[in-house]
Amino acid sequence: MARTPWHPAGFQAFNNEFEPWRNDLVIEAEHQLTSEPLKIDVLIIKKNRDIVIDKNIARIFRQFNIVEYKSPEKSATVSSYDKVNAYARHYAGMNNVRVKNLSVTIASTRYPKNLLAYLKKEYKVFRAEQGIYIVEGEVHPTQIIVTSELSEKSNFWLANLRNDLTAEQLEQVIEETADKPNTDAYLHAIINANPEKLEELMRRNAGVMEKLDAHFKAKYGPQYIAEGEARGKAEGKAEGKAEGKAEDVIAVLQARFDNIPKGVERSIGKIDDLTALSSLVVQAATCRSIDEFAKKLK
Repeated sequence: MARTPWHPAGFQAFNNEFEPWRNDLVIEAEHQLTSEPLKIDVLIIKKNRDIVIDKNIARIFRQFNIVEYKSPEKSATVSSYDKVNAYARHYAGMNNVRVKNLSVTIASTRYPKNLLAYLKKEYKVFRAEQGIYIVEGEVHPTQIIVTSELSEKSNFWLANLRNDLTAEQLEQVIEETADKPNTDAYLHAIINANPEKLEELMRRNAGVMEKLDAHFKAKYGPQYIAEGEARGKAEGKAEGKAEGKAEDVIAVLQARFDNIPKGVERSIGKIDDLTALSSLVVQAATCRSIDEFAKKLK
């Protein structure tokens, strides 16, 4: 037998059940929740469900752990709380996971005053330690993490994922990430969100720019970047070094964007200030588009 089309039938059944209130209701069939596929920000799965993770933000962890991350520009709201809990239940249902075997974490840079006030009316909420708020009474372990309150000693990466760092904090982030793999997206976001502090830091510590330069060249630069710089050093001339550094800038742009306007390449080639060119290497690695880079170049 052909598969019975129950969903359309169910839609008509609900329409008919609510016939007297048809003018007061909106009833939609197969309502699409989002224009894009639903995505969990971070999913952390324990390979061994019995392993204990000795970390303050993992006290509530179960085998499956769902994280909703809010950027510094956004705040965790009641709506976002409801959304991540819906995601958790959806994940459990789609993957044959018992709800009691998962946890939910909402990480917010800002202190979510309204959300916590709402939760305290419905559940018991207490601060486990600085920056970590536990919600008791939910069907699964739940916590709210305020990353701006976390200790840098215990949670360096989350505590510094902000747009209001001091120059000293930014310098420490650069020191920690410069030689560490898989940190390019993290470092990109940090320096892009703290441009004034980066400029302040560059003015007083030229070595910072060299570290950023090396970091992004390792990510984006092909072999001939190092060769170009070596040529400049071998020549022992300022113009040779500048030429090698200009090639670095162009190479990073070429690695990130398909078409580099000839005018942009010519403008870069005319710059002979090594400090300015080092700054442009970082700009090339962090700009969102070639147009944005061109504006900064001007």
